[in-house]
Amino acid sequence: MQHVLMPGLVMVLGLSACAGKDSKEETPDPMTEQFRQEILVVVTDPDRAKKAVKLVDQLGQLSADAERQYEKDLEIFHALNASYDTKETAFQGLFMNMNNQARARQRRVLEVHAKMQKLLTAEEWEQLAESR
Repeated sequence: MQHVLMPGLVMVLGLSACAGKDSKEETPDPMTEQFRQEILVVVTDPDRAKKAVKLVDQLGQLSADAERQYEKDLEIFHALNASYDTKETAFQGLFMNMNNQARARQRRVLEVHAKMQKLLTAEEWEQLAESR
């Protein structure tokens, strides 16, 4: 079972950051809020600014969801690891699920990125990149 523990923990830590499903974030984190404010300054068209802020909120939500999913995955990992009788296939199932969730989240991030590119001008994009 030792051969599963360390690589498994590394996978839990690495992959869970991108795992999970969307849900509503209670409050935006400071980075999300800062980016929202930067958009409101840089994007002068109120309608496009509002849409861009919604996209930033989606990214913030994806991040918050990933953090919650990480906690769940770590809990499952510890539960599996606590039992001497846990089969390697149980760990493999956990890691497969984590990988699938990570790929789904990555797709959602790329979708938001593409929408943001279509919404903003090249100049606005550069200004926002410089402010980061």
